[in-house]
Amino acid sequence: MVVSIRKTIPTSSNFYTTGGDQTISLDGTTKIILHTNKSLIKINRRKNKTRQASENSDEFDNKVVDLKNGADDIVINGWIEDDSVDTAWEKYWRLRAMCSRGGKLTNLTIENIEFKDTTQQAFLEDITGTFIADDTGSINILKDDGVARIELTLTFYIGNER
Repeated sequence: MVVSIRKTIPTSSNFYTTGGDQTISLDGTTKIILHTNKSLIKINRRKNKTRQASENSDEFDNKVVDLKNGADDIVINGWIEDDSVDTAWEKYWRLRAMCSRGGKLTNLTIENIEFKDTTQQAFLEDITGTFIADDTGSINILKDDGVARIELTLTFYIGNER
């Protein structure tokens, strides 16, 4: 499954060598979790002893106010590897810059679905990278051997920038 993330990041950093308009593509996607959560106002109507005894029901007397207060998250698990130009280490720090820089992504593409200015926008909210030590060399030295280098968990929040 093809996933790419695009955003403009600062041109210089202590963490990566090349900034500007960047697109990072995941080399492999293992799982996508779609999560929608809505907060409801729940009113539990309590019964007094007389009403409880007179109403022969096993149902609770609950009322709900739905103000459509909700959120959509997309969690993507995948991995990145070295390519002919950049190490996975460099790509991770660019993704981190996309998260820390603030603001919406220019584009999040999942297969043929795009989140950009003309649709609801995506914000990179959380990024976790896991480097599995394999004793094959330094993580910041380019290998370009087609081996997954860093496992990622990326969390995107869907909405519109205000």
